[in-house]
Amino acid sequence: MATFSHQGSTFISNFLVIKLLDHATYGKYSLINLTAFYAATILQFAVGSTVPKFVARYADDPVRIRSVVWIGGAFTFASGLLGFGILALSSGVLARSAFVEPSLTRPLMIVSLAVPSLIGMVYLGGLLQGLHDFRSLAASSIVSGVLFIAIVTAGAWTGDLTRAIWALVAGSTLRSVILGCATLAALKGRAIGRGFSWCKVPNEITREIFKFQIPAGLAGFVTLPTLWLIPTILTRNTQNFSDVALYSVIIMIKTLIVIPASVVSLALQPSAERAHASGQFDLAMRVFRTSTLGVFTIAAAAAIFFAVFAKEVMAVFGRSFTVASFELQLMMVAAIAEAVAVSLYMRIQAASRMWGSIFATLLPRDLAMLAIVAAFTTKYGLLAAVTAHVVGAIINLIGVYWLSMKSMGQGTAYLDTQLSSRRE
Repeated sequence: MATFSHQGSTFISNFLVIKLLDHATYGKYSLINLTAFYAATILQFAVGSTVPKFVARYADDPVRIRSVVWIGGAFTFASGLLGFGILALSSGVLARSAFVEPSLTRPLMIVSLAVPSLIGMVYLGGLLQGLHDFRSLAASSIVSGVLFIAIVTAGAWTGDLTRAIWALVAGSTLRSVILGCATLAALKGRAIGRGFSWCKVPNEITREIFKFQIPAGLAGFVTLPTLWLIPTILTRNTQNFSDVALYSVIIMIKTLIVIPASVVSLALQPSAERAHASGQFDLAMRVFRTSTLGVFTIAAAAAIFFAVFAKEVMAVFGRSFTVASFELQLMMVAAIAEAVAVSLYMRIQAASRMWGSIFATLLPRDLAMLAIVAAFTTKYGLLAAVTAHVVGAIINLIGVYWLSMKSMGQGTAYLDTQLSSRRE
């Protein structure tokens, strides 16, 4: 419910902004929004997956949980300030050199104010997830989501790009504040935040956290710049912000299919972590298989629906959007592959095989995507960008499947060793 309300409010607000702004203006809005989002996602450096992983793993050890909470909080605060500074100072260079549109300098400076809030939401949501406090997470997400829709829609109502960006910043900040209040209440109820001292943080906890977070965070430095570069290159090569608007809508629809995969994985990850940490690899594998089967079924059904009714779906955003109906159908292949890969990736996270994921999945995928976009967007425009996503998703799925099988084999070997020793 929390994930659906958060993503749902984002989808609804974007849908309304599309209706209120013209094609070119929405293309600029989308590009600025994506820039802030990817900057925040890169600089949160996997805190959104690290915090819930270790909070769930240390569920019965308040001292260790307290250390994870404070380490994650300090990192989030520092990275938020860093993200704001970097984006604000580089806004002019990005507008002139990357987007070839100097008028975007001021909107980029404004949207940099949202980066600390975006990073904070990742940390706070991950903390509540790790604590299994899904009720607080859902309630805060629903309330903040409704307010976010109202604020963003009011800003776009004027038809002015700058005011729409100010509204986006205000809505994101309010979301972070509401989620922060819910998290503080949850921590207070568990007395987790009391009696903390940096000097008392066990060295093994710090080492274990950074052993997971560093490669996981570096994965973001590989993947997210690629996802940002695709619409950026599309803009530079076509000089057409309307294509960026179409691209944004197609990505939005693809995300609707991938969301259930993330929801299932987020819900089952704590259970899988506890089973894996306690050596119950057979139980962990049952959780993994259930997740993958459920995700594939949901993703395939949704993708078939969107492919069959592609023209009607695109017409919902506006009659002119139907020109990209074929590209939407093509993107559904990527949606299924990405959804299944998200579920399989849970096995890699549980085994902490993050370094392997960079070289086996992320680098091959991202290099292939960038090569296709750089070579073919000038001639084929949006079709080349969508094709890059399909090729990248297939490469990623193959790599994730191979690495997840190795992770499962590692756990099975450990389990067999334990059983043999008990028989002896």
